[in-house]
Amino acid sequence: MRLKIWPFAAAGTIAATALATAAVWSQVPATTQVTFAATPPTGRYTPPIFGATTHFGMGRPLGYTNGARAAAQLRSIGAGSYRDGIIWAQFSFPPNGSPVIKDPRRIVGFLPVAGARPLFSLGGPPFPLQQNGMPLNDAQLKQFAEYVEALVRMTSPYNTIFEVWNEWNLRVDWQKPATRLSGAGDPSDARAAVHYAAVAKVAVQAAKRANPSAPVVVGAVGDDPDWQWTQAIVRDGALDGADGLSVHTYNHCQGPRNRTANEMVNRLQRLQTLLRQQRGGRDTPIYVTEFGWPTVDGKCDISRERQGYNFAHYILQSATLPWLRGSWAYELKDEGQDPNDREQNFGIFGYDDQPKPAACFIKEARAIVAGARAVELQLPRPDIFVLRAVMPDRQLAVVWTNSLTPSSGVRFTARPSGVRMMCGDAAATDGTLPIGQAPLVARYPLGQPIALSITG
Repeated sequence: MRLKIWPFAAAGTIAATALATAAVWSQVPATTQVTFAATPPTGRYTPPIFGATTHFGMGRPLGYTNGARAAAQLRSIGAGSYRDGIIWAQFSFPPNGSPVIKDPRRIVGFLPVAGARPLFSLGGPPFPLQQNGMPLNDAQLKQFAEYVEALVRMTSPYNTIFEVWNEWNLRVDWQKPATRLSGAGDPSDARAAVHYAAVAKVAVQAAKRANPSAPVVVGAVGDDPDWQWTQAIVRDGALDGADGLSVHTYNHCQGPRNRTANEMVNRLQRLQTLLRQQRGGRDTPIYVTEFGWPTVDGKCDISRERQGYNFAHYILQSATLPWLRGSWAYELKDEGQDPNDREQNFGIFGYDDQPKPAACFIKEARAIVAGARAVELQLPRPDIFVLRAVMPDRQLAVVWTNSLTPSSGVRFTARPSGVRMMCGDAAATDGTLPIGQAPLVARYPLGQPIALSITG
């Protein structure tokens, strides 16, 4: 093995970062007090939607063959929605009639048994798209609009949410481009923001013609450094008439310390800040239609336990973003059994339909935010999070860290009526408890202030 020698500039940067981090931590007191007033925060709180991706609309089964079982899995984790689709290529277009679904696949059978609200992606053309310039001509755009109208009418009994395309900024069809798009993209590239905005406008208008109350979100944005492409589609009018912006927020291939829920939430807050600057200060409803972590062996890996912790952290922390309308985990179950194939191992359940630890953590975190009347979050230290959730009959203080090497503890100075580890055992209500990635949940009566001390 050859020893890697860091260039001087890189070594200096690393040293400076280490010194800066040490300086921050040197300013953290040995004990940090956290308090929440007896009176909960005022203002309306609406829990965001939580769902998971399924693949009943795909040609390949990928393990999604039993609709009743998938519906039970969604219920078991508290998911009220699922993301799937009936693509354009599944329809035929008679010259003198309305579009007809010619290839219903398994999704048509899943719709009536799912017991959850669908979010359907609009796209999947029946022909390859050119990679240069606007990939759809006028006749193709007209057929796309007809497909959208037909699908909206077909699924109206299910209160379906619609999303225009999927990760257009990465590829416009199944063909993977040789290079990544830079920023908004040049109009000579089919992936350019200006072309997506044009297609999004057609889809939104078609969906609203079919059902004016149908929710339609645009974007479905794949990896987009500092949201440059996303800002460009908004400038080009993609949000005109739409009900929100959808994005994907993966981070599993970042450095191990950044594969966290907090990194995702910070990125979403950055996006909202940029959109406020662009849209006169008003908030934009945001939908995270893909996020998750693969439990794979090898590059971009994460353990099954940490996947579960991350899902819990994300559900708890993101519930405090008032403009976040919903999040859909990718995905409900593993697509295969190869432990080295990243794409096969994103599931909350395994390919054998057995739950991973994530299933319990999602269920318990979701029960807290879905049942709460109000939530508020404090970060007493850079890697320590304390959520207060006011429930109808009690209030909860939830404490966790996203540190890979946790060293802090918590003492509940206002004695709770009970403490337990999420998806674990009861803990002592007195003394100092270690703070780990598995959240601690302390229970208090309503109308009582909450106080705790962070130590270490």
